[in-house]
Amino acid sequence: MSLYVGFVLAIRPVRQTFEFDYDEGLNLIKALLYSKGFSLYTQIWSDQPPLLTVTLSHWFSLFGYSVFAARLLILLFSSLLVWSFYQIIRYSLGLVPALVATLLLLTSWLFVRLSIAVMIGIPTLSLAMFSIYFLTLYKRHPRKIFIILSGGLFALSLQTKLFTVFLIPLMLLYLWDFKIMDCEANNNLEGKVSPNPSPTKRGVFNFSLSPRSEGGSGVKSILSKYNLWYLPLLWLGTLLGVYVTIGILCHSLNYEQLFQAHLGEDVKAGFEKFNNIDYLRYLMIQDLDYLFLALIGIWAIFLKRQREGFFPLVWLATAILLLLNHKPVWYHHYTLLAIPITWLAAYGVALIIDFFPAGWNSNFKSLNIKKLILPGIAAAILILSMIAIPTKPIGRPARNIEVMNLVLKYKDSTQWLFTDRPIYAFYAGLPVPPEIAVISEKRFSSGNLTNDDLLTILQKYRPEQIVFARWTEKFKSDEKISAYIKENYSKTYENEKGTVEHYVLKEFSR
Repeated sequence: MSLYVGFVLAIRPVRQTFEFDYDEGLNLIKALLYSKGFSLYTQIWSDQPPLLTVTLSHWFSLFGYSVFAARLLILLFSSLLVWSFYQIIRYSLGLVPALVATLLLLTSWLFVRLSIAVMIGIPTLSLAMFSIYFLTLYKRHPRKIFIILSGGLFALSLQTKLFTVFLIPLMLLYLWDFKIMDCEANNNLEGKVSPNPSPTKRGVFNFSLSPRSEGGSGVKSILSKYNLWYLPLLWLGTLLGVYVTIGILCHSLNYEQLFQAHLGEDVKAGFEKFNNIDYLRYLMIQDLDYLFLALIGIWAIFLKRQREGFFPLVWLATAILLLLNHKPVWYHHYTLLAIPITWLAAYGVALIIDFFPAGWNSNFKSLNIKKLILPGIAAAILILSMIAIPTKPIGRPARNIEVMNLVLKYKDSTQWLFTDRPIYAFYAGLPVPPEIAVISEKRFSSGNLTNDDLLTILQKYRPEQIVFARWTEKFKSDEKISAYIKENYSKTYENEKGTVEHYVLKEFSR
C-alpha cells in the first residue's frame, strides 16, 4: 500500500493541479463549513451521505486545511481498495491472476486520477471492497467477527455514497453460498453423503438455499436451517445498525436531499435528453481490451463452473442495468464497471495459465503447442487492442490566477464569498453560504435550485465578494440577479471570453 501511494505521488501532479473536477470544490467546501460548526442537511445543503465530509473535517484538524491533505486521504482510500481487490483475487485464483488484474485496474480509464481527486466514488468503493474482503476471509476462517466487520464496513460505504446499495443482495447470496457449503460439510461429517460432495463441481447458479439431510435428527436439521439464515441476518443487522446509528448522529436520514435529489422525477426530466446507451458505450470502449479479457474470464467461469466468479459477473451486469436507467451518468461512474471487468479478467488470466503444464518454465518440451493456440491468439488480440485503442482523457476545469489573487486580496475583509466554483473559497479559507455549498448542474436541471433562490441568498448574506466561473451566463442572463449585482457591487475583473467575473461589495471597495 505504501509503495502504491509513493508511486502515485511521484508520477501525478497531486500538489500542482488546481482542481481535477468541479466536485472537488463541493466536497472541500462542505468539509470546511462543517468544521466551522454548520450542520449538514439543516444548514449545509448536501445530496450525499455525511461520512466523507465528517472524515475530511477531522482530517483537516490533524493535517491542516489544504487540497493536498484531502487528496492524500483519497489516495489512502484508493490504496485500501487496490489492496482488498488484490487479496480477494489472490485467495480465489492465485498470485499471477491477482497481480495482472490489479495492474489492469490501476491502468483502467482515469482510475489513478480518481484516486487523487477529492470525490466520493473511490472512498465508498474502497469500503465496499474491504467489506467483501472480510467475507472472503470468512470463507477461509469461519469466524463471526469477519461477518460483523464486513457488515459494519458496508454501512460505512453506504454512508459515504449510496451507489453501492445494489451490492447488498449479491453480498447476501455470497454469504448464503458459504453457509450452504458449511451445512454440506457438517452433513458429511455426520455420515450424510451429499449428492454433490464437491462444491467446485456444481454449477455456478444451481445451488439450493436449504441444507441437505437424509433422515437424521430433527433437532440437527432445525439447527442447520437456523445457521443457514443466521449469518446473513447477522451481516444485514450489523449493516442496518451501523447505518442508522451514523444517520441519527449526523442527521443524514434525510429523504429529500439524499434520495429525492437523485431519484425524483424532476431530476430525470432535467436530463431527459441524456442518452445513457451512447454514454455507456463511450465509457466501455475506453478499456475495450480489458473487456475482451473479461469475456474470456466469463467463458472460463462457466467452463470450469467457478462459483466465486458469480460475484463480479452479476456485479457487472447489475451495474450496467442500473446505469442504463440512471440519469445522469458521469465519467466517474465508470469505476463501478472497471472493478468487475478487471476482476473477471483475472479469471481469463487464470484460464490461460491453466493451458501451461506444471513445470513448463523449466521444461519447454512439455508444452503442448495445440493447447497454446487459443491463449496465444487471445494474448495477441489483447496486446494489439491495447496499442490500437487510444485512451480518451478528460480535461480539467480551468484555473484563473487573477481571480484567485483578487479573492486573497480582499480576504481579510470578507465574511462570505458567493461563488459557483467553491474551490476558490476553499483555497482562500472563506465560507460560502451553506445553501449553495453544493451548486451543481443536477440542482439547476432538476429545479432544486432556481434563480429566485440565488437572489434570496444574495440578499440574505450580502457577501463581500462574488466569483462567477462556471455558470456566469446563467447569472448574467437573469434580470433580477443582474440588477441586484449592478446596484450593490463593483466589477473588478472579467476575462476575455466573459466567462469568469469577480465582484466586490460597493461600500467594501471604497
